[in-house]
Amino acid sequence: MVKIKPEYGIFKNSIPYARFGEGDKILFLLFGGPGNEVPKGFIFNTMAKGLNPFVEEYTIYVVTRKSGLHEGYSHKDMSDDYAELIKEEFGGKVDLIIGISNGGMIAQHFAADHSELFSHIVIAMAAHKMSEEGKQLDIKFAELLSEGNYKSAYVTIADMLYPPSFKRKFVKGILWVAGSFAHKPESETYSQDVLIEIKAEIEHDSIDSLKKISVPVLMLFGDKDFYFPLIYIKEMDSLINNSTLKLYENKGHEIIGDSRFAKDILEFIK
Repeated sequence: MVKIKPEYGIFKNSIPYARFGEGDKILFLLFGGPGNEVPKGFIFNTMAKGLNPFVEEYTIYVVTRKSGLHEGYSHKDMSDDYAELIKEEFGGKVDLIIGISNGGMIAQHFAADHSELFSHIVIAMAAHKMSEEGKQLDIKFAELLSEGNYKSAYVTIADMLYPPSFKRKFVKGILWVAGSFAHKPESETYSQDVLIEIKAEIEHDSIDSLKKISVPVLMLFGDKDFYFPLIYIKEMDSLINNSTLKLYENKGHEIIGDSRFAKDILEFIK
């Protein structure tokens, strides 16, 4: 097992990243949001543990969104930002893209518009429609982040990641502590950007893009996802011509730590 030591940086087009792994292949993980702060600490470690099966074969870039977004910036615009990044920094193609949560919503457009820029694509924890409860929770989360109230924002995360359980209470406690030590995001426009990101999320519309997708897509979801009810997941599956849907029973919005997550992806890309 390779010990994960991330390197942090910012690409020329102002998209932040965390890089780890030692393989020749490139894996792009489009991270969730709202907020373009690259994950650190407990959140990063939870995510990285689920990606450990990839670190010997891949160099992994966890990317968020660029800074200085203008009003009306959409998920389709963010998808185009990733396309520009891959063309300029990676010779026009990466091996694997995994979009999770908010990043998975952006990946819906990316799969339709930029299929020449990747070999395989996975959309996880992100359907084309959100529950109203999920929208309201993310609006609250974004507003707290914009106000600099990181502790309360971090605690809010636990409610959306896990169904009611001891694990939710446990993670809530950890995130309360983590939020107490959270540093102010480096981007000077973060407070504005996070509100623009949540607006893009609430106004997400990818039905036309889903119908255009011509490449195989792996879809991974928990069947008790707070944000994306089963009816929306199955509807999205029906809209994509060549999709493979995997549902994890009794799992919520956090499935990257499930052992099946990496296993299903590795089987998909064989």
